Amino acid sequence: MATVEVVRALSPTDRAAIDGFLSRLTNQLGHHGAAADRECERLDDHLLLDFRHGPRPGFVAATAVVDDSMVGYAQASASARGHVVDSIVDPSADPGLKAELLGAILAELPTGGHVTWWAHDDDSDAAAALGLTDGRRLLQMRVDLPLDHPIPHVHTRAFRVGVDEAEWLEVNNAAFDWHDEQGGWDLETVRQREREPWFDPDGFLVLDVDGVMAGFCWTKLHQATDGSAPIGEIYVIAVHPRHKGTGLGRALTLAGIGHLTAAGARACMLFVDADNAPAVALYNALGFRTVHAEQAFTRSAPTDGGTR
Repeated sequence: MATVEVVRALSPTDRAAIDGFLSRLTNQLGHHGAAADRECERLDDHLLLDFRHGPRPGFVAATAVVDDSMVGYAQASASARGHVVDSIVDPSADPGLKAELLGAILAELPTGGHVTWWAHDDDSDAAAALGLTDGRRLLQMRVDLPLDHPIPHVHTRAFRVGVDEAEWLEVNNAAFDWHDEQGGWDLETVRQREREPWFDPDGFLVLDVDGVMAGFCWTKLHQATDGSAPIGEIYVIAVHPRHKGTGLGRALTLAGIGHLTAAGARACMLFVDADNAPAVALYNALGFRTVHAEQAFTRSAPTDGGTR
């Protein structure tokens, strides 16, 4: 029987134990050394960075321990509309532990507040029992590099740390005003990413139109631990809504792919919402194929119009 404990602040001992659990589970599940595949469970990126660099206001965590060994972890972090929740459980643990952890987290969040829970398995029964309904569906798509067709040139520049943050936030938050994790960013959120070991401003491509930032393609390289070629990721890509329908999204996608190819990546991956039909169609046309999908379950606030 696991002992579940809820915490709102992390001591150094708590942080070390949770970090050790997440690392152990990643290795146990055979997660790719480049941390680029999501067929195995891993903590949502938004939550992981809050754990590493925060926690920020709104943070709630729950741990499950059996015989002094952690077997489960759940976390809620504040998002643009409420909270994003994720839960990771050792495969050997009781099948009901994930729902127990989720219930413990939900009990600590504001009643009626918007919640998005990313499920890694078929957890629809557990979600329904806790009053959550189907929300966003996230596709992981991938294509081998180099692409079979040439990449046209579009003039981009590298992101300038200490200069571009405010303008980038305006573009990002306008493009993702509907998005739980990517919308509503502030300066500290950007700086968290800038402190990550993978951050490379040369791979953070910015496209200006008439001297004003119109869009960007933020890429990431996942280095393999076995010495093989890295996997590239289009981490975030967006065009300001005022440039919607101008073809800049395709141009920025190809610019990102070109950068990752030049950096030696053997494949390019990205995550996209399944109902974002124009983006999915673009990626399919470029040769991307869906390799994995994850389902979110939500609890909408009374004033919320629902998921996108």
